[in-house]
Amino acid sequence: MFLFTFPFSIRFVVYEQASYRFGNFNPWVTGFIYLPEVLLGVIFLLWIFHKMRLKNYNLEFKSGWLWAIIFAFALNLFVATLLKGDALLGVVFLLRMFEGFIVFILLIDKVVKIKTVVTILLFGALLQIIWGYAQWRLNESVGLYKFGESVIGTDILGVAKIDLADGAKQVRAYGSFLHPNIFAAYLLTVFFLSLRYLKYSSKLFWLAIFTFGIYLTHSRAVMLVGVVCLILNFVFTAFKAINFRRFVALIIVLILVLGNFWFFQKSQVVNTRDASVVERLSQNIISKNMWKSEPLGVGVNNFTLEMENYSNKGYMEAASRLHGGNDDGVRKYLPWEFQPVHNAYFLVLNEVGIQGLILLLLFLLILFDLYWKAGKAIPVIALMLLAPFDHFLWDSWVGLILVSLAAGFFVLENHKESIVEKIEHFVHHEEA
Repeated sequence: MFLFTFPFSIRFVVYEQASYRFGNFNPWVTGFIYLPEVLLGVIFLLWIFHKMRLKNYNLEFKSGWLWAIIFAFALNLFVATLLKGDALLGVVFLLRMFEGFIVFILLIDKVVKIKTVVTILLFGALLQIIWGYAQWRLNESVGLYKFGESVIGTDILGVAKIDLADGAKQVRAYGSFLHPNIFAAYLLTVFFLSLRYLKYSSKLFWLAIFTFGIYLTHSRAVMLVGVVCLILNFVFTAFKAINFRRFVALIIVLILVLGNFWFFQKSQVVNTRDASVVERLSQNIISKNMWKSEPLGVGVNNFTLEMENYSNKGYMEAASRLHGGNDDGVRKYLPWEFQPVHNAYFLVLNEVGIQGLILLLLFLLILFDLYWKAGKAIPVIALMLLAPFDHFLWDSWVGLILVSLAAGFFVLENHKESIVEKIEHFVHHEEA
């Protein structure tokens, strides 16, 4: 039930001290509890009781180094938020981070068979695609607001839309998500998590379905990452040597690191008139200015509260290109423009500091080194490639669950294949 319903954005406000600071309600500085979180809590308690009854406390995930890094990361996150930001927002984020680990642990403990998990995810995604198609055809909400649907329409400010050739507006598909980009990332992740469990004919069917769903969201970043990952999947299928796969992944990581570093340093020199790109470039400049001032972090969810203090110089350079140089350097943001930088790596750097980003990258490095023995890592790579294009993998409920699912599948599949390898080695040893 949880795997089917976690995309439903049925939520309740539990903390709103800064929610109306910018005039309109701002979700990025508000504490929420989602209804699927309650369901996850009940499942977790039942799992604990089951473990206690069986007196079985073993987990497949036993790396002491990884647990130590997780603890250090969580401690740094809380301290940075306590010193610079809003401590209660930090507590809400830590709760969400813990819930992500619950999903990860339940997955690797095989509470539900992996093929059952895949089936639930596929049909959950199919429902979302049908829902999104209805929104796209109607050009507005379907009306399922009790199930977490956003209020969307062509005449509503702040709603994601595209411009059509005849001058009309087309609403991008939301499904039950808070934004089409989150919807698209969900579809991308579910597809690549499921791919290796599908028969060839089924792969073509689901590829067509998911491609259609991602098209409805009009998420250019997800489309780009999806094409790259399909190519990677083909390469990894054709060349099964693990050392080759690791080499390719290393090249991708190097490109990712160098690309992020360049945009962090040089966003102001990029020349474009695409409004959405200009917005992201100006946020990058704000991120750079903020980090120079607060290298140890401003606290979780505090980027949005602090962005105005670092915005004028950065926005002047970016906005002048978009508006023909008429900007005077004083930036007055509209209420919906107060949002985190659209790069998860930059956001981590700003909110939990350089030490937090190093811990996160170290965790990923050790995870890959320990567990990538034979299995495919496409879902994890897909999210790593998607992270520079948006912030929801860090600061949204669905984003953290997608990261947890990808990490859980990665560990579980590699552990399974490493056992097969051990059996093969044992057989070869006996034959020798």
